[in-house]
Amino acid sequence: MKRNSILHTEFCCLLHAEALDFGIAAGKAEYILETLADYGKVPAGIQEQILSQKNSSQLNRWFLLARQVRSIEEFINRM
Repeated sequence: MKRNSILHTEFCCLLHAEALDFGIAAGKAEYILETLADYGKVPAGIQEQILSQKNSSQLNRWFLLARQVRSIEEFINRM
């Protein structure tokens, strides 16, 4: 296999992994927002903060928190 072909394959694998991580993060963020929507309108700034977060561990923490709180205000205070 040629060196360029190997590099191209490695680049494609990295790109695929990054796209997959991005999609998973976007899905987690949407679940958080859907959960919080049960308590009313989520402020735009908080929506943006959640949607821009790419750290999977942080998104997992926020999702668990969204399931525990009784209001959006409580969620924001405990973020």
